[in-house]
Amino acid sequence: MDPDSPPHVLLTNDDGIDAPGIRALYDALTEVASVTVIAPDRNQSAVGRSLSYGRTSSDTDDFALDLEADAFTSPVPHTEHELGYAVDGTPCDCAIVGVNAIEPEPDLLVSGCNSGANLGAYVFSRSGTVSAAMEAAFLETPSIAVSMDTLGMDGEEVPADFEHAGEVAAALVEGTPGTGLFDRVDYLNVNVPRPDVESDEFALTRPTEVYEMDAAMENGRFQLTNRLWQQMANRDIPDPEDTDRHALLEGQISISPIRVPYDVVQTEAVRNILDDIL
Repeated sequence: MDPDSPPHVLLTNDDGIDAPGIRALYDALTEVASVTVIAPDRNQSAVGRSLSYGRTSSDTDDFALDLEADAFTSPVPHTEHELGYAVDGTPCDCAIVGVNAIEPEPDLLVSGCNSGANLGAYVFSRSGTVSAAMEAAFLETPSIAVSMDTLGMDGEEVPADFEHAGEVAAALVEGTPGTGLFDRVDYLNVNVPRPDVESDEFALTRPTEVYEMDAAMENGRFQLTNRLWQQMANRDIPDPEDTDRHALLEGQISISPIRVPYDVVQTEAVRNILDDIL
């Protein structure tokens, strides 16, 4: 990234291009960068790093890669949208298309803002928001995943609810060029508290390794229970103080600096750079 010119940001998400979170980030990021939006045309939450590659066909929904026709190539349909491109595909589809098929090449990918926090090491392969950032990082494009805690919020979400998340994302996009941050890390997983929580302070975190999904058979039916979110709702968590979930419950912005595939980078140099930015 050239520190003397506004960065070109590729903006995507997994909640869909019409979600209020991506609108809020678009409004905030266009103040500090040129922005190209390539996002799913509908909700693609929790699809992880899945791709449409090889699975798009007019004849069948099965794996349809025809080696004799278009070897190793699959279409990713899209339509024009007021924000950019609405893609009939996954967040990782959007990341790959945006990094490779759009000119000029983006300096940075931002994914979000997700409705709901993305906390814990287990989300890396599940969250579409984090997966888009990870996909870009594998393609050597630095990236930032941004999510906001919505636990306990009532009513329909609107872009104004994500205003603070947009401010945080814009500060990171504007502040990182020339710092060397993305020479040290590949992507940031950022989680912002609910809009009714004061959250000017950030914490350098690592994703919690606690994972407590439970299952049971009741009345002849399988049921899944997310103990992690149950603990979040009760504000009773077993996570150490340096973890993302702990920081969020303390009203802090959680920032986990990560190198692909899963290495967390918590050095003093990274902390100093983020201190200067935020």
